[in-house]
Order: sequence, then C-alpha cells, then structure tokens
Amino acid sequence: MRIFGKVAVAGSVWALAMSLSAGPGAATIGPIGSCGSGEFRWTAVEEGIGLSPRYLTFTSVGALRDCVGTVPAITGGTFTGVHTAWSDCMRPADGPITVTIVWSDGQTSVLSGPWPVAMSQPTVGVLAVTEGLGRGERVRIVAHYDIATVDNVVGCLGAGVRTGTGRVLEAASSG
Repeated sequence: MRIFGKVAVAGSVWALAMSLSAGPGAATIGPIGSCGSGEFRWTAVEEGIGLSPRYLTFTSVGALRDCVGTVPAITGGTFTGVHTAWSDCMRPADGPITVTIVWSDGQTSVLSGPWPVAMSQPTVGVLAVTEGLGRGERVRIVAHYDIATVDNVVGCLGAGVRTGTGRVLEAASSG
C-alpha cells in the first residue's frame, strides 16, 4: 500500500500544479484563481514502489482544465512535477514536491511544499507559489490517486509499481 502512497506522491506533484487552480466553489483570489478539473500520470524514476521502504523520486505530468481567475486568457495549463519521499506498499508517501505549471497564456508558476499522500483518498495539501504568476500565494489542492487498481496490487506483490494516474478534484488559490 506504500506503493499506492508513492503513486500518490507523484500525483501530489501534479496536484501541486493543480493547486494553482481550483475546483467548483473554490475561492478565486489573485491571478491564479482556480481550476475545476485535471488529470495526471506519475512515474517512479529509479525503481518501483515495493514491499520494502525506499526513498524514491517521482515525476508527474498532467493538465489543468476549467480554470478561471483575474487573467482572462488562462483557461487551463500543463504541468510537470518532482516529488521525493520514503515509500512502500503499506505506508503513504509524504515528502516535498515542486510543480511547474505552464498556463494557457504562456505564463508559468512554480509551486512547492509538503505533499502528504495516504492510502485513503483524496489527498489534500497546500502549496506555496514560489515563482512566476501568483508568487506569494498559497494553493489548496485536492487530488485523487488511482490507488486501488489491479496493476498496483500486482506490482506491489511483484516487481514494484512504476507508474499510475490520478485526477485533480479541486485546486484554488487561497491568497
């Protein structure tokens, strides 16, 4: 299940990117505002999540959609992320993440901070915008990692879980 946590960690990177945006009903503060949906794929760089605890690096790529804010040209974006954390199949991944978002108008934002991923979903966290559009703002992100899949269970019991998917349920700037 730690493997699932690692998947969540990679997803958390994506979620960080999503944190610059927010879902329905989220507050719209600052230029980033919110995004209502998105999806991502995470990948373990060195080796897969297995039964023994390992310090792993995850990368994530994804897209943000249904975005609104004070910059009218921003309707969505794409993101990449890097998340590092201890991970195994039985425990969640919890470590720092950095996400870079390229908005639909060409501007960028970099988010970073702790990203706690647990077996129970969704994962919720707050990241700081450290560079670019929205610098100084904080973003609350809610992401759902696709943890309970046949591939993840088989991978955890075998060669390890190397990749997975997830969705951003809500991401909103909190000022």
